[in-house]
Amino acid sequence: MKGLDKCREASGLTVSTCKSYVFFCNTNLHQKSDILLRVQFQEGKLPVTYLGLPLITKRLSKVDCNPLVERILARANSWVSKALSFAGGLQLVKSTLVSMQTHWCSIFLLPVPILKACEKVLREFLWGGRDRNKVKWKEVCKPLKEGGLGIKDMKTWNKTLLLKQIWQVLVDQSLWAKWCHAYLLSRHNFWTAPVRGIMSWSWRQTLRLRSLAKEHLIYQCGNGELFSLWYEPWVQGESIHALYGHRVIYDTGLGKLARVKDIIWEGEWCWP
Repeated sequence: MKGLDKCREASGLTVSTCKSYVFFCNTNLHQKSDILLRVQFQEGKLPVTYLGLPLITKRLSKVDCNPLVERILARANSWVSKALSFAGGLQLVKSTLVSMQTHWCSIFLLPVPILKACEKVLREFLWGGRDRNKVKWKEVCKPLKEGGLGIKDMKTWNKTLLLKQIWQVLVDQSLWAKWCHAYLLSRHNFWTAPVRGIMSWSWRQTLRLRSLAKEHLIYQCGNGELFSLWYEPWVQGESIHALYGHRVIYDTGLGKLARVKDIIWEGEWCWP
């Protein structure tokens, strides 16, 4: 509370007690009552919504995603009464309705029922009272040059946005990526980190996308300073550890932390 007072003195902003919450973990009732009495805040319950998304660590459920479906449905219904041509409706689907789920898709791997529910809203809005059985939605989502309408397939788009998280972890440019390396990957390389133990469901899903990410990455050695000799998939899309096992690390005597630069001498390969 002293810290909040200093913030108020410096910025002129006062904390609203009726809009502030305290979240407890492993705290007995006596301590809870004492803290709440001192701060005059309310006790909060998880999950909560933060930046429009549910702040949870467990598996995302259908109930958690209902606000997304309801928002898309409400926006589509607000346009139904308007006289839109097919081309106009298609443009609204591609530019607005599909983009409304981008924020969610970039953080969570959405459950299949939610993806189907969102696609149903898009499909019904696009076709309206027309014959909906003329073209399969899978065909509609193909690119224009392949005979489709260029609408993004939600399942593919969801994975694509999550692959961006993997890219951030690999290039280590954002604050979030640095946090991941400091806490989630402090004992492991990203490519060998186990998908088990105490971790959030979202991070677990990110690790499970590694095989897909590997198919779309190209490593350039350069001077060999940037990535692991053993664990990064720089050898034609695969890592040396995956190809030859742990024995090769032991035989070379270079250690697990070796970089590619350790086997390059004057621009040529120099294996022990």
